[in-house]
Amino acid sequence: MSSHLENATAMKQWTARLAVPLSFCALLLVISLPLEGLTAYGQIMLGILVMAVILWVTEALAYPISALLIAALITLLTGLVPNSETGAVLGTSKALGLAMKGFSSPSIIVIAGALIMAAAMQSTELDKRIALTILSRIRPSPGAIIAGCLLVGVVFSFMIPSPTGRTAVQVPILAGVIATLGLDPKSRLAAVLIMGAAQVSTIWNVGVMTATGHNVAGLELMHEHSGFTMTWIQWLIHAGPWSALMTVILYFILKTEVRGHSLKDDISQCLDTSSDPWSSRQKKLALFTVLLISLWVTEGTLHHITVPATMLLMSVCLLLPGIGVFESWKDIEKRIPWGVIVMFGISISLGQQLVSTGAAAWLAERCFSSMEIHTMSLALLVFVMTLFTVVMHLGFASAMSLTVALLPVFLAFTDTLPDSMIHNAMGLVLVQLFAVSFGMILPVNSPQNMVAYSTGTFQAKTFARIGLLLTLASLLTFVLFSMTWWQWTGLLSP
Repeated sequence: MSSHLENATAMKQWTARLAVPLSFCALLLVISLPLEGLTAYGQIMLGILVMAVILWVTEALAYPISALLIAALITLLTGLVPNSETGAVLGTSKALGLAMKGFSSPSIIVIAGALIMAAAMQSTELDKRIALTILSRIRPSPGAIIAGCLLVGVVFSFMIPSPTGRTAVQVPILAGVIATLGLDPKSRLAAVLIMGAAQVSTIWNVGVMTATGHNVAGLELMHEHSGFTMTWIQWLIHAGPWSALMTVILYFILKTEVRGHSLKDDISQCLDTSSDPWSSRQKKLALFTVLLISLWVTEGTLHHITVPATMLLMSVCLLLPGIGVFESWKDIEKRIPWGVIVMFGISISLGQQLVSTGAAAWLAERCFSSMEIHTMSLALLVFVMTLFTVVMHLGFASAMSLTVALLPVFLAFTDTLPDSMIHNAMGLVLVQLFAVSFGMILPVNSPQNMVAYSTGTFQAKTFARIGLLLTLASLLTFVLFSMTWWQWTGLLSP
């Protein structure tokens, strides 16, 4: 085992050493090529995107480090290179403002607030209490345990705004369930439970706007492009039914995997925590969470406080001494991955500059110019675009990175739609923002998959087989929803 780990580590280090100079060569190549239809700044942003994609796909650098590198290149290259149209130099001061523009985005507040909420759940162990309470109520049968595991994931998607955090909470609890039942950690049921925790987390990234950071970051890019906005409850109305349907499909896929398994041991006594007294911090956090979700649900009806504003207010409440739930600032500091905020802020800046410099429009024209859009039905167009997103996701381990790479291209693509379909422009882009979450096939396609895979309970080929079935079901249900539910809710129209 140790030799395999050493070989894998050595291979990753070798890949990193090769990928970094390769990415810089790609940047210089794109900048130096005679690309018609692109301004100098657009060509710079395209080169930076190509470099970033190489770094993201190979994971040659940690995401926060690659983000800082992107910011430095935007600052230097756009600040010092003369404008191809006017010949004027932007200057590094203004260029730095462009590189850091993402940090002024309201979505950064949502992402930071999500990290604080997740840290509060871990600090108070309210997340574990909820998971154990749900699982302790189930019958000792494979189907019931799978259903309980998926239900925990659904509940957590509303309360823990991080798919990695949700999976990381569930995995040790499920490991306890597996040990309690006396199962082999590599048995089919053990594998199904761990894989189910990761997959249901991915599915509900689509259903709940605040379940993951790239949703709000994608909405920010859409707002920057066309002023498009959406409330939390509107998102849930559009996407929640799809996630609910896919959870049912996931349940039957997983249940089929454990056909023939039977259990005799009762796990309720081992997991029941309902008799344990609630701590004051747990009570506070539960109250804050219910209040926060209530504010999200009632936005636009009872009040006009946006999701970023409510997340900011709630974060302040959680952090204040006496009112909040943290014991000290050191407790907060060690639980929050600050690099995630750096990555998201600069990634949003990159996406904004791809749109504003025309690089995204140029890419969209090259990618989709051969498509016979005028002859496609709405359902076929949704299928083709979603399939394109799914294939692209195979090379990415971060949905945020994929959002930055693809969404500006889709935004530019919708500007070229014929008049008969232009009213569906933002609806089509939003559907692709949903599809960005489809990292279901490979363990390396998302952090939550890697958390589950690190347990060693299943093989990559098993995960891929179930992931392929889920992805196929996702594609077909997207087509179905584009013909039914999304037309009924007004997201798309024929």
